[in-house]
Amino acid sequence: MGKQVKLREEILEELKPFGITGKDVYFIDYIPLIEMIWADGLPQQGEIDIFYDFVEKHVNHLNKMAGYEAFKLEDARKFIAPMLKQRPSPEMLKTLRRLAAQAGMYQDDDRKRDQFERSLLTICLDIAASSVTRYPFGLHERFNTDEKRCFFEILDTFENRKAAEIG
Repeated sequence: MGKQVKLREEILEELKPFGITGKDVYFIDYIPLIEMIWADGLPQQGEIDIFYDFVEKHVNHLNKMAGYEAFKLEDARKFIAPMLKQRPSPEMLKTLRRLAAQAGMYQDDDRKRDQFERSLLTICLDIAASSVTRYPFGLHERFNTDEKRCFFEILDTFENRKAAEIG
């Protein structure tokens, strides 16, 4: 348990330079989804609709876990709005994705954490499949190369976190 607490404290310290403090730390789970939205260089309405559906469910789930309305959808939207208006730097997104994978909402429950990660990865695929930047698209171009690369980088981040915990 001491290692878990130390890890959380370290993550909170690493988030401070990005201005992510307080309850906003629970919203870093959105980072992989924001990466997928921007992967093809253009946030499209279908992608954003899928994302906001997830955000609403996530906020409701956080409140259910807390047992009261600790989080407001408006706060989650305020957290992500700048990242949807202007593409964040790839370095920042990569760092925040790594921290999101390490922090995880279910840090103390491996089964729930794995389920949550699978749902995040599923939403990443839904976002990538929802919109294309140009029509017609080729047989293997429903997801463009940048979206595929982004998805596998996100997957690697979660896999590396698991490997580090085992090793």
